[in-house]
Amino acid sequence: MTKMVGKFTIDMEASIFEGPAAYMREQGNAKLDAILDGVDTVFNTVAHLSPDLETAILVAMQTDYAQWAGMKDVEAWLR
Repeated sequence: MTKMVGKFTIDMEASIFEGPAAYMREQGNAKLDAILDGVDTVFNTVAHLSPDLETAILVAMQTDYAQWAGMKDVEAWLR
């Protein structure tokens, strides 16, 4: 089953995880690795509020992406 939140898609059965290319090139799997390693404090605190683990992961990734994209906008504005 494939799920999508924002710009991120996950298919646990096929082991496919996709997100925006520029974000994935720059950030790699750092956020996902932190989640899967159990060291993402925010994820650990709020994941139970999602209907399932896949949705919780996708929401966390979309939130991290939004922060990253916002900072890119600020950096561009400051130039």
